[in-house]
Amino acid sequence: MNVLFMAKETVSSILSLKYMLKKNVNVVFAVIRPQDETLKKICHESKILTGSEADFLAVHDDLPEIDYLFSYYWKLVKAETLKIPVKGAINFHPGPLPEARGSGYHVSILNNWGYWGVTAHYMDETFDTGNIICCDRFPLPPNIVNRELVHLAHIKNFELFKKILDKILNGEILENTAQTSGNYYSLKELEAGKYILEGDSAEIIKRKIRAYWNPPYSGAKIILNECEYTLVDEEILKYIAEHTADWNDVV
Repeated sequence: MNVLFMAKETVSSILSLKYMLKKNVNVVFAVIRPQDETLKKICHESKILTGSEADFLAVHDDLPEIDYLFSYYWKLVKAETLKIPVKGAINFHPGPLPEARGSGYHVSILNNWGYWGVTAHYMDETFDTGNIICCDRFPLPPNIVNRELVHLAHIKNFELFKKILDKILNGEILENTAQTSGNYYSLKELEAGKYILEGDSAEIIKRKIRAYWNPPYSGAKIILNECEYTLVDEEILKYIAEHTADWNDVV
């Protein structure tokens, strides 16, 4: 099986690329970013061609026929690229569809959903709207923070990738269903929602702190004297203490 792999570097994309190589899948080309050092190293060691989407389109006529596009991509894939794989283009979205398209980890915490999910879906020319192959939803602990949720979602997304790839390699048909209407969350909306507003209750402020805390990115914010500050509370300080290596006493 010949695959075009498109990804930014995450836990799930790294593990998925390694899994394909373990299963002797022929990754013909990997569209990755210049800064994705781990993905670049794996591709170099495995003699996989790498470059931008434009680079792939420039050479794809000289490459073996592509069966599948597997995507962990962060941008909208060109319609021209989506037409190339003969068996399908599948995106592995680290969120439940159709209720959390785009960049939406924070919404589960802000809105007290109590769950999250990961989704494999066929790709079309808009973000996260193609037919759903599988959506695996899972419960969340009540005080989870964004950093934990992101990591958990990528582990679950890799587990979903393994399940889908194994089905393909076993010759199984990937049943799929059209999406219903859903919600899309943009990066612009994500950033705008980080600000603590004058009317926010104590509960809302606590949720915002948990929903957006994912260093090194800025979290829930306040503005004082024209400067922005990221907030933490006692729960976050406890989390930091539990996940930080022991410090030597400073004299």
